[in-house]
Amino acid sequence: MNKLIKALENNSLKNDTLKDLYGVSTREHFDCIFVAPSWTPEKVFDTDKIKVEQIFSGRFANTFRIHNGNKKYLLVTLFIGAPNIIDFCLMCYKTKCDNFVFLGSVGALVPDIKIGDIIVPDYAISGNGATLYLHEKLSPKNMFEHIHSTPKLNKRIVSIYKKQKIKTLNAPVISVDSVLAEYLHLDEFRAMGVKAIEMETATFFACMKLINKNAAAILVVSDNSATGEHLIGRSEKNKEKYHNSRKQVGTILLNI
Repeated sequence: MNKLIKALENNSLKNDTLKDLYGVSTREHFDCIFVAPSWTPEKVFDTDKIKVEQIFSGRFANTFRIHNGNKKYLLVTLFIGAPNIIDFCLMCYKTKCDNFVFLGSVGALVPDIKIGDIIVPDYAISGNGATLYLHEKLSPKNMFEHIHSTPKLNKRIVSIYKKQKIKTLNAPVISVDSVLAEYLHLDEFRAMGVKAIEMETATFFACMKLINKNAAAILVVSDNSATGEHLIGRSEKNKEKYHNSRKQVGTILLNI
């Protein structure tokens, strides 16, 4: 057993803590679990065509059971930031679900990536402090670690998009701790080969690897610092591009 999971069981996970904090029983089976900071069901799915049932609302998250034919999914909306990702994901180690997909917004760092583009990254770079706590020993040597998604699940998502005639990008992203403080370091990130920036993907991949679950991410480009199209004060045209791409995500997810 992983030392971190063992430590959790000895201290916090003696009961079904996932159910206590997020309303989800580890005994319930799901075809896929979607982890989405701030993405509510109506922003992703056509809720008139599928059954969406809110099963929990609390301080830490809102959770929704989604039925589509004979498939059942879970959508978990968390607070933004890697610490919230860690706490939820680690509690999922006993869940009856093998596949997890992270859904989020991402800011482009290069001009050739456009607002509304879809990134399905092979890997993310850990530029935050939270991911360091997943190692047995805390060490700054693990900062900027490359953490990979699960190739099979990644390919599955890309193939579904391709069938829908929607292009996806495989661009490396970096996960950071601050939206505002990142601006001082953008050139450093670009020098690493990073093409987009957000806050949670690397941590999500690391958590899923630790608990032996399959992981992928679907990231919608919301802004681009390289072209001066910033998140705050976006034009209505760019908002529409972003929201249209996010709405398409639901169709993809229901085919996983």
